[in-house]
Amino acid sequence: MPPAPLPEQLDELSELLGRMCTAAAGALHRATAALLESRERLAAQVVAGDTAIDSLRAQVEELAGDALLFHSPVAGDLRAVVAAIRTASDIERMGDLALHVAQVVRLRHPAPALPPEVQPAFEEMGRVAVQLAVKAAEVVRSRNVLLAAELDRDDDEMDVLHRSMFEVMMDPAWPHGIPAAVNITLLARYYERFADHAVVVARETVYAVTGQEPDALPI
Repeated sequence: MPPAPLPEQLDELSELLGRMCTAAAGALHRATAALLESRERLAAQVVAGDTAIDSLRAQVEELAGDALLFHSPVAGDLRAVVAAIRTASDIERMGDLALHVAQVVRLRHPAPALPPEVQPAFEEMGRVAVQLAVKAAEVVRSRNVLLAAELDRDDDEMDVLHRSMFEVMMDPAWPHGIPAAVNITLLARYYERFADHAVVVARETVYAVTGQEPDALPI
């Protein structure tokens, strides 16, 4: 059976990447609920579901390989294929970070993973990160450069929340000791990195459309 025409393959790549972003958003949403509510079973669902994101990445890489092999794309089409491969790696990492949050919940259960003082901040970090992933899904599906630029600005909110964690833990009145501080630092880092990868996904999409390398983009 001959391969699908290249435009159809590019559309399918965009859809697969969108599904990956949506899956990563759902995983972090569930992991955050498990973190805030000490729900070990929900955390276990996140762990079990990580293979679905890995499977989608494999589909992206197989389809991209077919596009390169059978169509020898050039210019913008080649950028779209290369960007899809790189984007899939970033989205898989987003799923892994949601997995790490869930693993902390399971490791700490039945004790809560977070003291009450920082729960509101983590609830907000979860909201921002999930919103970024949902918007990234729309970006990779639509290849909307203007929408992609919004993610970098949205990520500023995550950076502020991340810094606020250190202010809380450096307070002389912090009552929970060093082990809790280390645990919170790691968790906050997972959320920050999740958001960073969502921004990179948007930048890769802009690269596919404009030809500007992600590190050089002004967004």
